[in-house]
Amino acid sequence: MNKMLNSKMDNKNIELLKSLYRLRVELDVYCLIAVNAESINKKGAGKSFWGLLQGSCLKLIALSICKIFECEKQNKQGRVKYELNSIDGVLRCLVNEKPSASDSSCVCDFICKYGHSPNEAELLSGLSSTVAGFKEKYQEDLERFKTYRVKNVAHSQFMVAHSKLEFNLGLPSYDVMERLFNFGADFYMLVSKVFISTASVSVVPCDLNSDRKVKVGLKRVLHELGLTDIKTEME
Repeated sequence: MNKMLNSKMDNKNIELLKSLYRLRVELDVYCLIAVNAESINKKGAGKSFWGLLQGSCLKLIALSICKIFECEKQNKQGRVKYELNSIDGVLRCLVNEKPSASDSSCVCDFICKYGHSPNEAELLSGLSSTVAGFKEKYQEDLERFKTYRVKNVAHSQFMVAHSKLEFNLGLPSYDVMERLFNFGADFYMLVSKVFISTASVSVVPCDLNSDRKVKVGLKRVLHELGLTDIKTEME
């Protein structure tokens, strides 16, 4: 029996998956409305509704990204006060439990993909450095999401509601949002395939970039509204 199944790390990784799934849906809805905005406006049907939905998705995207990349805070004794189901939370469990890797080449591929040099003798430290390096690379973008969340989503801070944070002018580009999502999805897949699965127990991770039912459903709705040339991706 695989001792990692139903472990704290496994359960945290499943919760991370749920956050990533929500982010995938939010990105898909936001993107479909954005790239078809001109056609939607020309039709004139429900323009206010589509604007509300797009704006709501943007707020949800900011919340999801903040949750996925949130760090677990430690006290002076190095203890975590509140455990999180973020990448950081899963990684900390991974480092603490030190499960064996069923396929070290997958870890090396992940480390190389995100710009680091793998060392098979120190896979977990290499993985930790890769996550830290990615978060450092996008630190400014992550801070912008956090600022938007705190000042515009979680709270209505005086004068901020009329500033550039009102819609999306204060946020990173959609391309950055997708890069953050893809890193999280790759990390989830890696943990599932390499540290949860074993030679005797195969865990099939959820592929977050396939079977996107919400995107397909919304595209069908737009078609029913009379949009014939429906765009699906940002240019």
